[in-house]
Amino acid sequence: MSVFALLLGVVAFIAVLRVLEAQKVATGVLNTTQHALSVMMNSDVTDEEKEMQVRRASLKLLGGFFGIAAIGTAAIGASVLVVWGGAVFDFYAVDQAISVALGWPFILGSTAAAVALWIGLDRLNKVPQDDARREEVPYSPMDKALHDFAFASSDRQIRLGRLENRLYRRSIAAERAERPVFITSLPRAGTTIMLEGLSALPDFASATYRHMPFTLSPLLWGGFSKSFRKAGDFAERAHGDGISVGIDSPEAFEEMLWMAFWPEHYASDHITLWDGRANDEGFENFFRQHMAKIVATKPQAVRYISKNNANIARLDLIQRIFPDAATVLPVRNPRAQVKSLLRQHERFTDLHRREPFARRYMEGIGHFEFGGALRPIRFDGAPGKMAGAKHADFWLRYWIAAYEHVLKTAGPNAIFVDHDALCEDPQRILPDLGHALQLQDGTDMASFASMLRAPRPVPHLEGASADLLHKADELHIRLCDRAIGTSHPPFKEISI
Repeated sequence: MSVFALLLGVVAFIAVLRVLEAQKVATGVLNTTQHALSVMMNSDVTDEEKEMQVRRASLKLLGGFFGIAAIGTAAIGASVLVVWGGAVFDFYAVDQAISVALGWPFILGSTAAAVALWIGLDRLNKVPQDDARREEVPYSPMDKALHDFAFASSDRQIRLGRLENRLYRRSIAAERAERPVFITSLPRAGTTIMLEGLSALPDFASATYRHMPFTLSPLLWGGFSKSFRKAGDFAERAHGDGISVGIDSPEAFEEMLWMAFWPEHYASDHITLWDGRANDEGFENFFRQHMAKIVATKPQAVRYISKNNANIARLDLIQRIFPDAATVLPVRNPRAQVKSLLRQHERFTDLHRREPFARRYMEGIGHFEFGGALRPIRFDGAPGKMAGAKHADFWLRYWIAAYEHVLKTAGPNAIFVDHDALCEDPQRILPDLGHALQLQDGTDMASFASMLRAPRPVPHLEGASADLLHKADELHIRLCDRAIGTSHPPFKEISI
């Protein structure tokens, strides 16, 4: 009888938690913490406003903790009342009930029963969610809080990375930082598919989603995350471009390192160019160790590879720091690329308005290409104001300014790749790319070819300046003239 009464006590405990909405109160505490962290890392908020909002958050947290404590006390009280009531009516002795309750069989059994009851009630009361919204930002409140905590301090990321350097010093071989490959270009030029194709080869290792959000300590955090992050299903990324990603997919996280060491380059509305003669010995040493650690995360890999669109702002600096590096620069037809840039900016502007965490996430990892997070790189001749980012001419001017800068600063180790030609005829271009990258086994490139799809017809850019289009077309030809396996046909626009 005492076992039955104790189980009723468990039911009473769960019932009080549900009635008093303990989960809602706890979620409120977590959301308040997350909001406070996001305010602290938001460079657009003044110090006075941060102090005021953090003070408000502290009061809300205090109230939330008192609420959780009160609910917990009420739930325990209800459970004790049920068990004590049975003893009052002489169904069993209190000592007998306590003895049973403290035994491992009951502790394990009641815990399993409580969890099953809670999950069952959740399923019965489940409210349908917006699947599309959940897929756009697939993070729980706990995930968001963890990311906000990681993004709140670059110094914390660096300190953790340096601690990792000491802990894993025997695993970090200097030669693993030799002959790195940097994939860069403006977004929507084919950099992602280039990273996916090359990082799948045995030679290369890249940062992956498993290393988020502590990306500067890939061995320490990557090893720890294996205990709760399992390889699972793939899902389409937020760009809506048909590219699916999973926990072990490669991704562009390298900019977090540049942001940590060069914060003065990141203004609230733009990013300034790097001087090719700039020098920071601490950054260079940390970067080399970081590359070696990334390579150490993948068995048999011998070279580091990354995708970082912002690297086009510092091609000459990268070449000076890493003279044995190769820089891969995919080049896409400007009309198709500008159309895609404009579409992505509109998409992320809407997403960032609806989901503030999506903007904090992109800013945290250094993706300032679109939406509310947009901070254009200040190339010579680039648009000075972001107000025009909803028009094709803004992105045409930006495209022209960016690639004029690329032609001026790309060194002898730069490998230009005509993305459209690559997709049209990968069997012709890929061997040349493999040779340029000095791969151990060029036959591995066959798997890359299967990822590529023939390019769509060149779109019409409605409302675009004819002069800008002509200038972009001419610049595109100059870029393709430097590309491996170059063989571009005369330009022909097809309206779609």
